[in-house]
Amino acid sequence: MGDSIFDVGTNKYVKNSVSRCDFVPYGETRFSKPSGRCSDGFIIPDLINKAIGLPFSRPFLGLKAGRQLPLSINFASDGSGLLDSTHSDWGVVSFNEQLKQLTQLSKKNLNLNEFVVVISSGGNDIAANLQDIANVDLKAMLISLEKGLQKLYNHGFRKIIYSSVGALGCSPIVTSGGRCVSEINNLVEEFNIQAREIVLGVAKKFPGMKGAFVDGYSLIKSYVENPKRFGFQKAGGCCPNCLSQKNTFSGLCKNPSDYVFWDIIHPTEHTYTLLTKEFMKQIKKVL
Repeated sequence: MGDSIFDVGTNKYVKNSVSRCDFVPYGETRFSKPSGRCSDGFIIPDLINKAIGLPFSRPFLGLKAGRQLPLSINFASDGSGLLDSTHSDWGVVSFNEQLKQLTQLSKKNLNLNEFVVVISSGGNDIAANLQDIANVDLKAMLISLEKGLQKLYNHGFRKIIYSSVGALGCSPIVTSGGRCVSEINNLVEEFNIQAREIVLGVAKKFPGMKGAFVDGYSLIKSYVENPKRFGFQKAGGCCPNCLSQKNTFSGLCKNPSDYVFWDIIHPTEHTYTLLTKEFMKQIKKVL
């Protein structure tokens, strides 16, 4: 569930969606064509599934009625947020709408307490207000997250992984000269601290539920601040014009794995590969 960090192509099934990564050169590293993933290659759900031996997840909206459900289903929607209002005019599937889709599985006579629900949502609620972060409503975001976890519990899900909002203040969309913007990162940190408390507190609040928190924020911040230590050559974006100019190779780097970011906000497969190691550690805690 979540946003573009996890989306494997949901929005191509949403009529008139303008928040999509299904144009070149997205996907060039692994797919030789756009796959709907907002990166050069594999993203976190792909890498998690590879690590545990599952086939790649498929978008829920792309499933055909009457067919057997795949072992891994993806509900994430590029551009979506914890709040219904975030990019509501872009043609995205909000966190709450994704919850409605996910809870349809409770009607399928499945053992939902064995499912692991992995969530990455909240980044767009902040990113949509980068020009005036005073408009970010952290309280409403946290309420939405907590209510969402309760809905999952009520429908029978017992294993939850939540990924922190990334270091938005270190992304090329706002950085200048490679320096992170502390004002933005401080806001992200404030949200992440409270989100972590909510996620790790589910065991006490909801008997039988397990929650784990992935601190991707700190990891990405460390990659940007010391790229060569982690195998990168540059902290910026490989394709700085990708989001603003569709189907362009203008400014495209030769080796995406040298960069922390693919475009001006989404990480490269190299970055996702490093992050997935932490996801795997946290997933083992809820199994």
